[in-house]
Amino acid sequence: VVMGGAEEKRCDASAAAVFITGLLAGTGCIIASKMIFELKSVGVTGELEQFRPPVFETWVMFFGMLFALPTYVISEQVKRWQARRAKDSGAALAKIEAEPKVTFGMLMLLGVPSLFDLASVLLMMIGLMEINASMWMLLRGGGIVFVALMKQYALGDKLSPQMWVGVAIIALAVALVGCAGMVDGSSKKADSGNVAYGVLMTITGTFCQSVQYVYEEKVMSGEVGAPPWLLIGMEGLFGTLICTFVVYPVAWYIPGNDHGHYEMFENTLLRLQNNPLLLQLSVVFCMLVFVLNSFSVLVTFMLSSVWHAILDNFRPITIWAVELLLYYVFTNGKHGEPWTAGSYLQLVGMSVMLYGTAVYNGSLTVPGLTPSDSLLQTNSLMSSPSLQRSPLITRPAGGIEGFSGQTSPYQSRPELPMNLGTSDLKQKLMTAH
Repeated sequence: VVMGGAEEKRCDASAAAVFITGLLAGTGCIIASKMIFELKSVGVTGELEQFRPPVFETWVMFFGMLFALPTYVISEQVKRWQARRAKDSGAALAKIEAEPKVTFGMLMLLGVPSLFDLASVLLMMIGLMEINASMWMLLRGGGIVFVALMKQYALGDKLSPQMWVGVAIIALAVALVGCAGMVDGSSKKADSGNVAYGVLMTITGTFCQSVQYVYEEKVMSGEVGAPPWLLIGMEGLFGTLICTFVVYPVAWYIPGNDHGHYEMFENTLLRLQNNPLLLQLSVVFCMLVFVLNSFSVLVTFMLSSVWHAILDNFRPITIWAVELLLYYVFTNGKHGEPWTAGSYLQLVGMSVMLYGTAVYNGSLTVPGLTPSDSLLQTNSLMSSPSLQRSPLITRPAGGIEGFSGQTSPYQSRPELPMNLGTSDLKQKLMTAH
């Protein structure tokens, strides 16, 4: 089946396994990070304290991304081994040798997106401390609004009337979800002021992600790009280093509730030592971050944009369902989230968001507007799944290492106008293998 000039990818057994693993890893990652914030441990004063260190969780996330670097190195070695065994008179190996080499300058450039990523993750971790995981995930879905607006006004892409309607509906959904936690003045033992603060931090984090998207597409993407696992690994490396040597010292000097500091590193380590479950969940969170990032790459290259949209829509639902099960079935209210008066409004908000996303993608028509082509069926760069994934991963110059030259459904794209003096920058980036 040909759609939008690209062959539609079938969801066979291996693709289905990747889809399910990506969904489980994405759900487990958020559940684990939220559970960490819900635990208590003995701190430096010898008293039981709530464990709420957003910098630490941010550090763990970037450290988990670091494992993509050995994955990249191993995949490169496997590719060379396969090339040496190929019976093509050395043509495959010669092609590999002729490709641009990874340079120090390129690795430094790949660290730039980590600055945006670090800011967005830290802000969203602060938000996650204050609001329910299900609400947090739905608010993140509102990032489509920011990216779509920047597509229109910063990148020069034009939104159709139906897409504008979809953006407006999604914005309404974000407002409904944001108000849901304040309906009964709580979001699992947090007062309404904390909920408002958590909503604000989460939305601000999604805005930072949209800025990262614009930077990557405007400056770093084009006919060349970095191998996905190398990009993820370098973001993890830079994020880990910046968290360790910049963010943590700053968090020490900023006044806060952690014994006079915003976050006290020694107190975090002591509480991890005094509560084995905290340490275990932190390790699980770190591993799930790596699995999630790895399978996000595989999902991009093995599934169509339709399945990407299904995955994006399912994740908030599964997170909410698991949180409710944790609260009522498995932990007797110690973890997870209860069903409150605000949950009804959140459910309405989630339904409106799903409807708005379908309208934006052209999957549903709007009365009074001329029906537009489905952005999902044509694998459009303006589709919601494309806007929620890094351009450097969804649109590299080649396929993915070790997967038979499979390419992203968003790969075919017009060349971006590079009129900001960044032509030299483009030449420093390595094409995906």
